[in-house]
Amino acid sequence: MNQIEKVSIALQPSVYNTFRALNNTVALTLSEYVDNSLQSYLDNKQRLLEINEGYVFRVSIEVDQKAKQIVIKDNAAGIDFKNYVRAFEPANIPLDNTKLNEFGMGMKTASVWLADKWTVRTKALGETVERFTEFDLHKVIAENKEELIVKESIKEEKSHYTEIILSQLSHNSPSTNQMDKVRRHLSSIYRVFLRNNEIEIIINGELLEAPKYEVLNVPFFNEVNGSNILWKKEIDFQIDKYKAKGFIAILKTIQNNANGLVLLRRGRVIVGGDDDRFFPFSIFGSAGNFRYKRLFGELELEGFSVTFNKNGFTDEENLNAFIDALRDELKYPEFNLLSQADNYRVKTKEENFKIAEKLVKTHKKDTENEAITDKVKKFEDLSSNQTNNKIEEQIISDADSLGSVENFFEYEGVSYKFQVDLINEDESKDLYSVKQKIVKIEFNDVTCIICKINLAHPFFNRFEHLKKANDYEPIIEIFKSYALAEFIATKKSMHYPSELRSIFNKYIVQ
Repeated sequence: MNQIEKVSIALQPSVYNTFRALNNTVALTLSEYVDNSLQSYLDNKQRLLEINEGYVFRVSIEVDQKAKQIVIKDNAAGIDFKNYVRAFEPANIPLDNTKLNEFGMGMKTASVWLADKWTVRTKALGETVERFTEFDLHKVIAENKEELIVKESIKEEKSHYTEIILSQLSHNSPSTNQMDKVRRHLSSIYRVFLRNNEIEIIINGELLEAPKYEVLNVPFFNEVNGSNILWKKEIDFQIDKYKAKGFIAILKTIQNNANGLVLLRRGRVIVGGDDDRFFPFSIFGSAGNFRYKRLFGELELEGFSVTFNKNGFTDEENLNAFIDALRDELKYPEFNLLSQADNYRVKTKEENFKIAEKLVKTHKKDTENEAITDKVKKFEDLSSNQTNNKIEEQIISDADSLGSVENFFEYEGVSYKFQVDLINEDESKDLYSVKQKIVKIEFNDVTCIICKINLAHPFFNRFEHLKKANDYEPIIEIFKSYALAEFIATKKSMHYPSELRSIFNKYIVQ
């Protein structure tokens, strides 16, 4: 076995400082380590499965905020002799650049971006040597180093692993608040491998799962009594060297961050890894329309080059032209996906009007002032610690009512009117709103609390059992309670009580 005493890092050491300033994200940076591990597994998959009964390829990333270090481990095939030297030389492109680690920059740039100091310990499958190397950015620059010392030790031939420890973390390193986004982003990037059970990715002890979205399965919009159709178009499209395979479909229910195209290359997401979906105008139209909200898809592309940090395609002009040509695949008369996305409605305004009419009849019952006063007192006790940030949802506030339920109650000796309006506003992202205005009742000025509930909101379309007016009653009671809680918080002069409503509106649409 040949021995390695040193590895070259041939590059003017001062250049490493420029790596720290690269425009990048935590998730994309960490993905460079996953790419290297994944490619090692794919290149040696058969051997790994043969020598390990029940073998499961695994990558774990632990971000230890207290110790201020990041530990990346895998059980792939390790970095062997012929690749070890190359692994530490910036821009030493692999002989085979058709794989995930095509640029020869991933581990180096990622490590310097995240930390001042990092170590690599690896044992390659089929070799009897474990190799350990340490990189200290300050020493490399101060001493103008172009080589790193490698320490070798004897290990069992069948063992295989790589461990990278980043310490003295930079300002780019992830905070605790970023970890949910990191998990979500990585699970999206490696969705294909996660779905195929090719990989387990564990972030701070949490096993990642690929995102899942249900596809609409209903008749064509103008054939109410027709047979159900699964609105998913399989794509196999090619123009010259450019190819796309995958699908474009219609979401069963509108969901934030689910719509839009996800573009992949070599099984890995390049565009659309988290909240940066691709919305070509030729297919999706303008933001906010029904097609824009409902269409989603995944396309594996060939023939397009990517940026060195794999966060975009370099040939945007040809990509846009290619997607424009793909549009015709989505509007064949026998399966017009775009027309269905434009015109399908989960519930029509007329249907919601009938629901509202029944709800109004159900709720128009005389209620004693004392009963609701007791409820207000309970709300006062429960909401005494809430904060207030009053935001007026103008679209909902201006929407016409399909029907109203009115009631009166007393609070601290003052009479109030409480009005619940049921509306149909499909252009609003908010589920409900609350506002106050002064109204005349028997020549007296009375404060009216108006709670508007949007029956056209995707929340109501999400659950199949919401078909009858009675099914809505528990939900209506929830929003009535929220409206009264906000009123109590305001009367108590609390700071930003409407923040509760703002957070609720953003959360429930998920």
